[in-house]
Amino acid sequence: MKKADMNLNKILSLNNVIKKFGDVVALKGVSLNSYKGICMAVLGENGAGKSTLMNIISGVYKKTSGEMFFEKKEWDPKNTKHAEKLGVAIIHQELNTVNEMTVLDNVFLGSEIKTKLGTINYKKELKILNEVLIEIEINIDPMKEMNRLSVAEQQMIEIAKAIIRDAKVIIMDEPTSSLSNKETLKLFEVIKKMKAQNKSIIYISHRLQEIPVVCERMTIIRDGTFIGEYLVGELSEDEIIAKMVGRSITEKFPQKIKKAGEKIFEVKHLRNDFLKNVSFEIKSNEILGFAGLVGAKRTELFKTIIGLYPKINMEMNYLGKEVNFKSPNHAIRQNFYYVTEDRKLEGLHLNESIKFNISLSSIDKLKVKFLRFISGMKEIKNSEFYFQKTLIKAPDIDRVAGNLSGGNQQKVLIAKALSANPKIIVFDEPTRGVDVGARREIYDLIYEFKKNNNGGIVVISNDLPEIIGLCDRVLVMKNGIITKEILEAEMNQETILRYAI
Repeated sequence: MKKADMNLNKILSLNNVIKKFGDVVALKGVSLNSYKGICMAVLGENGAGKSTLMNIISGVYKKTSGEMFFEKKEWDPKNTKHAEKLGVAIIHQELNTVNEMTVLDNVFLGSEIKTKLGTINYKKELKILNEVLIEIEINIDPMKEMNRLSVAEQQMIEIAKAIIRDAKVIIMDEPTSSLSNKETLKLFEVIKKMKAQNKSIIYISHRLQEIPVVCERMTIIRDGTFIGEYLVGELSEDEIIAKMVGRSITEKFPQKIKKAGEKIFEVKHLRNDFLKNVSFEIKSNEILGFAGLVGAKRTELFKTIIGLYPKINMEMNYLGKEVNFKSPNHAIRQNFYYVTEDRKLEGLHLNESIKFNISLSSIDKLKVKFLRFISGMKEIKNSEFYFQKTLIKAPDIDRVAGNLSGGNQQKVLIAKALSANPKIIVFDEPTRGVDVGARREIYDLIYEFKKNNNGGIVVISNDLPEIIGLCDRVLVMKNGIITKEILEAEMNQETILRYAI
């Protein structure tokens, strides 16, 4: 132990934790410490074992072997509720909220404050929640339904819940993956206040640029193995990446390919409840970026185009013909594919196999000629091809998608899209919750599509380095309006943010 570590007040300690699922060893001996008033980053590729480790800490899984201590006592929670009661809370990337219930009811769900008569003491609950919201400087109406809040606001409510439950250790899994820069800075301020109150934060993120801003220490794991615990600043970003992936990644983005082609898709004067007279075009062999803050209505724009939301007014021209997609399936049949940002709720059937998911978008080409049923051989051959092409890390195509890491689920989503053989493909947050190694693999797939398919690509992303590193042209949106077109020569974060704000 370094001399500087002697003054740290350790609250949670894991030593040589092993976890097996049947014959599969998910964790091969991982150690992790958390300290009062310190934010500990946990870094590793998708599939490294981060989620498994957090699920063991929070009581979802039982460890196979190893030691775990919380406040110097053996740590073995029965479930997440038990862990919360003892002082460890987890805020998942996919937030566990009951959308139809109010903020107040969500915060106290399962831990309601009762009167002497056994009824819920809403007055006391409201007083406690308002005090915490004031403390972390969040202006949210406790009587609002959760589904009326932004993702950022829902995240802050989860933090408020952890504070109210008096959590001493708070695990945050990819907390900024759906946040704008402004909302991210607000979250960092809240974390700073929590650290000042001696809370211990375990912070999982693939955005390495965040780590020096919010964390003091970091633990790196790779392939279920503990690599080391380090002070932030002790390793360069390249050294961190090398330890995470076991190899050096010198270029985060592929070399840009110039020469956009002709216009293949055009929207004019699109209006509805979300959008105000939006017009733009997509060119062949071009990556068109859509930037903006959360709430800019970029996702709503493309969900309107593919027929999920009604159009009040619009002219749409696709490959020289007027078109109006009636539904996402209609768009896919016309070779226009939207890859959703929400792979768990909208993109994948998590209880089904990789093969099933890849096949869903290309059923017509898998059918036996002149008959209605799918050819099993065609389905296997097609799924195997895109399984290999997208470098999905799984034993075989029969593996259940829900058992894969987030990054590999994202690759299944992309394999599903590519299998449809689209002419235009829209990637909404293509690397959300994806590690640096898998990010580069996804970028390579995007560039291969650009180079070989003579089609058009749209990338919607909150990650400005990703937008700048990938895109040939960027459209900035704010409140349902395109505020600026930015060409490659003018592309920088300051310019994009100026027109987004």
